[in-house]
Amino acid sequence: MPSPRDGSRLDRFRYEYGAEPLHLLATIASLAIALYAILRIFEIPSTAGILLWLGAAIIAHDLIALPIYSGFLRLAETSTDALVRPRRRALLTLNHIRIPAAFSLLLLLICFPLVAQIDEPRYQLTTGLGLDRYLGNWLLITAVLFGVSGLLYAIKLRAGAGRQPLLPKSDANGVPTTAEPASEPGRVAVVLSRGVLAIGALLALWVAALALYGLFASFPI
Repeated sequence: MPSPRDGSRLDRFRYEYGAEPLHLLATIASLAIALYAILRIFEIPSTAGILLWLGAAIIAHDLIALPIYSGFLRLAETSTDALVRPRRRALLTLNHIRIPAAFSLLLLLICFPLVAQIDEPRYQLTTGLGLDRYLGNWLLITAVLFGVSGLLYAIKLRAGAGRQPLLPKSDANGVPTTAEPASEPGRVAVVLSRGVLAIGALLALWVAALALYGLFASFPI
């Protein structure tokens, strides 16, 4: 294997840093934005409350949220592997479900007080606006995310992306090796997977129904 000293300065930088220069610039920019936000927080009278909320959010994420969504991700991977074959199509299916779901849940997390209409009188007194449209708008955005993802998924399946084999494993010298056959899922895993799929289908229908309701409520004919 050639030494990075034999290549260009860019190769040397990649070897020492472990990533592209753009990654370093993005990291520096992120730290600068975070530092600016922290400095602005100290200008607010309720600085202690904000810092306490941030600390609690970090602890809650690491100790509560991370194990929960990691467990859901593991269950989703097991369910997809049990129901969809081959492996490449299973990964394609899983990605086109969890990506729009992640964006939808992130949007819900950010706008939860508005979507749940928490303290509406105070919000209306402060802004002069109501909270009636936020639930419908979130459901509509969720429906659009899943609709676009489903359309892209159908296009990829039509193009045969799900039938392409995964790249074979390689040894230390980069020589492809024969992949071991995947083990068949047990009966309990199959039953659990079908149950999860059925619950997911019911939830999807419920979200679609609420999205239509929110659409007509937000834009009355």
